[in-house]
Amino acid sequence: MVSFTHKLKKSLVFETKRHIISKYDTFVKRDVMPISKNARKRFILIDGILKSHKRYSIKEIAEKVNEQLEEDGFAMVSERMIYNDILMMQEEYPVNIIKKDGKYQYETRDESITNEILDQKDRELIEMALQTFSIYKGSWLFEKFDDVITRLMAGSVLRRLNKSDHKKYIQIGELTGKTGQEWIEVIYDAIVNYKTLIIHYKPYGGETKTRTISPYLLKEYRNVWYMVASVKEMEHKGGTNLFKLNRIQKIEPCDEIFKIDEKFSAEDYFKYSLGVFHVHAAEPIEVKLKFNKNLIPLISETKIHPSMEIISKTEEEMVVTFTVYNTIELKNKILSYGAKAEVLSPKELRNEIIGIIDEAKILYSK
Repeated sequence: MVSFTHKLKKSLVFETKRHIISKYDTFVKRDVMPISKNARKRFILIDGILKSHKRYSIKEIAEKVNEQLEEDGFAMVSERMIYNDILMMQEEYPVNIIKKDGKYQYETRDESITNEILDQKDRELIEMALQTFSIYKGSWLFEKFDDVITRLMAGSVLRRLNKSDHKKYIQIGELTGKTGQEWIEVIYDAIVNYKTLIIHYKPYGGETKTRTISPYLLKEYRNVWYMVASVKEMEHKGGTNLFKLNRIQKIEPCDEIFKIDEKFSAEDYFKYSLGVFHVHAAEPIEVKLKFNKNLIPLISETKIHPSMEIISKTEEEMVVTFTVYNTIELKNKILSYGAKAEVLSPKELRNEIIGIIDEAKILYSK
């Protein structure tokens, strides 16, 4: 039910899983004892060290591994643990680790525990997905994605991503300020498992209030997360309310029965919204806009709304229609085009835009 508006991220995760799942299936079906998350981290770090042109002693390997573990927030380990890890790596993976003069190294530079399930194209695909997901680095979302990829033995990619000098060929807008993403996990769990929650919510300019909610949907818009939920204390005809996650102060579990709204549709809820606001009591309007030649290429390539259709198009102008709620977001969007766009209909919206322009004229004529 979660709607991630960045479709690229979603498709990359799907393609990453699809592309390497058959190889991973072969790996996980081995009759071996399960390997812990911490052990995987160490294996990947040791793997990178053993691929070096230089040999290292157990003490040197332990120092390098512990340096990275400490940086990543994991507990450091003993030299004995590192020694046991090297023995286990040889049992679990088709690699040959040689010891000479008390120092360790792979028999050949091409050996790696990642070779069994990942080829170069796999790694490039994973790195692309990780760079795309780096917008969430430091959050639970990235950490869990990191762990999944680690379990798919793509650690060499993760290590490069974590280095400050690593070039990023995919750049996603950085998260700025408080986005509310720290609450995503608990809310998502409540949506999937039909759990009621108690939230302590501080509306803009108001006092913190306690609300009993049944959450239905999460949506990200312009780097801020929103939640659609049914609220016990605010029941009305529309049935749902919209909350900004960054205004939630605290979330607590609740024993009340989850309220299921049979009329609610996650797919249709934002059908007529330009942003995140759903207007319960209003019908959407059909907007007709005319753009001059300067905006024809832009509007042709980037739809204002999924419902947008081009009615007519010449070298000088283009007329389009789309169906949305009449909200401040719509008016701001139209005004952002300046003198390059004109509202043809409905008349009420045209008059509202004229009124806003007239007020602006008065303001600037002072």
